[in-house]
Amino acid sequence: MFKKILAAIAVTAGLLLAAPAAANAVDYTNGAQCTFDVSVAQAGGNATLICIPGTWSPGEAITWTVTGQDGSSFTLASFHSAASSLSFTKHSNGDGSDVLSVKLPAGATGTYSIVGVGQTSGHQCSASLTVLPADQSSTVLDPGSGLPHTGSVVATWAAWMGGSLIALGLISLAIVAWARKVRES
Repeated sequence: MFKKILAAIAVTAGLLLAAPAAANAVDYTNGAQCTFDVSVAQAGGNATLICIPGTWSPGEAITWTVTGQDGSSFTLASFHSAASSLSFTKHSNGDGSDVLSVKLPAGATGTYSIVGVGQTSGHQCSASLTVLPADQSSTVLDPGSGLPHTGSVVATWAAWMGGSLIALGLISLAIVAWARKVRES
């Protein structure tokens, strides 16, 4: 009986150790979202849109489009357009990253949306930027940690409680098996 329990523990341990290997096989940055370095900017100022490596295919052509109130007066990577919205194509870096410098117009106000679409991968990445008038100061109430939320929505205490209940169950089974073995002999 003890050999069966030991075998079950060995198989369980093997499965638990194999799970992270499968999770590491996934390229989590593939198709990641792009973010601005600031969430609120002043009119006439600058903002930088950053796409981490792996967001796009290496060297992929990306079509960027800016929409918003007077979006045509935005200047992206030294390109200026007189259309109602600004659209142009730029290639990603060799590692699939991209950095887009945005010069905000002096009269810009409101929320602007910037959308990039990869012409090879079809990946779509959108980001928004709130622009305050030049005479209004910007204050961010909750800047956050700067890290994306990549975990579960289950509370940490619930995960610990579940793990503890599983451990208690395994201990109880071991005690019952031991008591049965002592009683039989």
